[in-house]
Amino acid sequence: MNKSSNISKYVFGVLALITVVITVLFFLKGVPECDPWKDWFNKGRLGDEPKTPLTDLLMNWSYIKVILGVVAIVISAIVVAVVKGVNWKTIAIVIGAIVVIGLIAFFMSKGSFGIEYPKPDDPEHPYSGLTHGLVETGLNFFYITLGVSILCIIYSVIRSGK
Repeated sequence: MNKSSNISKYVFGVLALITVVITVLFFLKGVPECDPWKDWFNKGRLGDEPKTPLTDLLMNWSYIKVILGVVAIVISAIVVAVVKGVNWKTIAIVIGAIVVIGLIAFFMSKGSFGIEYPKPDDPEHPYSGLTHGLVETGLNFFYITLGVSILCIIYSVIRSGK
């Protein structure tokens, strides 16, 4: 085992430990007077009550983990490209495929065609059409990539003959 895999194990362990501690603190003390699954998501969004500090801590830690994950992916891709050599044709094809899938997902969403969403000042629907459109674009992107990956798995199994 090389040194970098040991370092990544320790980093993952520290991040997991921090996550567990924050989550336990959140559920023990973060929402003391309400059902966390009923009222927590509405706190601070509709102007009724502010969020608890532990809710903010939990959400901010989640954002930090997502950012760290993206940074780790980019750094590992660069390291692998430098160590193994870069095949620019393959990279261009992959980036092109991501852009095409992203455009298809965007144009499949209602938001790209100007279909009206509920007004953002409506208390029942506090989000704008842009928010709905971006969420729908993300879901469409996920569904398209899921379908393509399933088709690739089926093709690979049929081609290998097993």
